Amino acid sequence: MIKRRKKLIIISAFLSFLLLMLIVVYMINPQPVNAMMVDFSSMEKQGKHIYVEPDISEVTTTILLNDFEQSRERVSGFFEDLQDNPTLLFVQSPHALEKYAQKNRTGQTYYTYWGNYIVIGPDGFNADVIAHELMHSELRKRLKNKDEVPVWFDEGLATLVDYRYNSDKFISFDKINELSSRDVFYEPSHVKENYEIAHSEINRWFGIVGKSGLVELIDGLNNGKEFKTIYKSIESQS
Repeated sequence: MIKRRKKLIIISAFLSFLLLMLIVVYMINPQPVNAMMVDFSSMEKQGKHIYVEPDISEVTTTILLNDFEQSRERVSGFFEDLQDNPTLLFVQSPHALEKYAQKNRTGQTYYTYWGNYIVIGPDGFNADVIAHELMHSELRKRLKNKDEVPVWFDEGLATLVDYRYNSDKFISFDKINELSSRDVFYEPSHVKENYEIAHSEINRWFGIVGKSGLVELIDGLNNGKEFKTIYKSIESQS
């Protein structure tokens, strides 16, 4: 009886801690929490993990569902199978954009303990943006530590399934390393150029190492290897 009571106290304390953390996160950054609570919202469920704002027309919804399937096919072309099954929210009204997307009208992905949540705004209602975010989600699902890859690799890999990018610029590896931090990569006056640089480098690298090289990189990182070393090593062995 005493052991059972002690167990209940521990469980209650743990749940209370989780609730407190959720409240703190919501106060600081409510959008990811709102996305996690989408089941309790007015968003309309379309399929198992897809939610569409009610104001979005039936025709547009059908197009978005088709775009989603095309996007999954693009991402699956880089892996033997897809491990992640993120929740997607399609929103377009100013209220929904503020509630779920921090007013971002294109696309963004939230990585949470309960799973990944992708929010797509009206400027991202196409297969390119959806595939871009799905690739982010899939990579993070496969990595034990999402911070093991620099920003330029994360974004560059996503551009390979995003057909808006088509850059053949030659960039030295030393130059690409300057784009490893979020502050530098997303600096507003250079962010467009930085995406193109990242695309150029990853397009070059993947063209050499292929699908097996990408999987080897992820496995190596999960086994404690340093990114820059294994990135170069895989290329030199291909």
